[in-house]
Amino acid sequence: MTSQERVLATLGGKPVDRVASDFRAEPEVFEKLQRHLRLPNAEAVRRWAKSDFRDLGVSFSTGGYGGYNSFGWKDQDLGDNVLEDFWGVRRKMIGYEGGTYIDIIYSPLKGVSGIDALRKYTFPDPMKIFDFSDLPAAVRSLHTGNRYFTIIEGESLHDRCWALRGIEDFMVDLMIDEQAARYLIENNYRFFCEYTRMILEKANGQVDAIGMYNDLGNQQSMMISPELYRKYFKEYQRDYVRMAKSFGVKVFYHSCGHITEILEDLVEIGVDILDPLQFKALRLTPTQLRDICKDRITLHGGLDTQELLVRGTPAQVRESACELKRELGRRGQYILSCSHLLQVDVPLQNIEAIVAEVI
Repeated sequence: MTSQERVLATLGGKPVDRVASDFRAEPEVFEKLQRHLRLPNAEAVRRWAKSDFRDLGVSFSTGGYGGYNSFGWKDQDLGDNVLEDFWGVRRKMIGYEGGTYIDIIYSPLKGVSGIDALRKYTFPDPMKIFDFSDLPAAVRSLHTGNRYFTIIEGESLHDRCWALRGIEDFMVDLMIDEQAARYLIENNYRFFCEYTRMILEKANGQVDAIGMYNDLGNQQSMMISPELYRKYFKEYQRDYVRMAKSFGVKVFYHSCGHITEILEDLVEIGVDILDPLQFKALRLTPTQLRDICKDRITLHGGLDTQELLVRGTPAQVRESACELKRELGRRGQYILSCSHLLQVDVPLQNIEAIVAEVI
């Protein structure tokens, strides 16, 4: 089977030759693996890892690796490791031992008071920023010797609103200023719909899935209540899923953290793949999650990057991978992956243990 065939069969609950897999890691981890395995580049690492997915760029949630920086836009370099995107949000790259992370340091609508002040902000127009005419050729260039399952980020509605407004101000809006909250949500939703239509119209069938990236949970609970999700976001996301599927693509939904209370909502609006399955935050076992989802959605992820992969042994990693395949993949509909990008503190032997279970 090609990778695309394997993933599509998994989504349909049909027999596959091996478990579908998605290898995800920070750039520094790819570099370590290249040196360790004596491979020439990151793509060679993905092939060694038997990854069926090819991500065309996570952009809005990470602030600029690939994604919109590849199709007509480049974040503005303000010096001192600070980048500004076309929304005017500024992020700083901060180093730590072995790697970097990106932190928002400026939100252009933070501290702004009242709907009239919000209306002075000019939302970006994707038609004036992006050019996706080269997208089909870029995707075809990935398929050397295989046809991979390709995904590109489309929507990040909740995260974009708080990045623009500042997380505290936006949470206050959701609670006490419905007019301001809806103004931000509606304008950002309009952007994401137009942006996604541009991608899918130009892709000409070369993109298999659109990603929705909204971190709605933290380690203990949802960042907003289920009632606020349903009041402000659910119907917009239902319409977005419907629009994306009209182009024949699948919908991949990413949310870190505890989102147990809205699992049924995500199934209902038509999400095909749920990621990343942080079981400690969900407070569910793999079996309990499968019982809730009842084979109505494909589950993606689950290998714990907080403790297991950092402190566990290769044997424990393989045992956990086997459990996930057994409990989540009883009728197919499970894609083996981690509960976050692999970080620099994961021992190489544990990464090799994951790859050994892609069977």
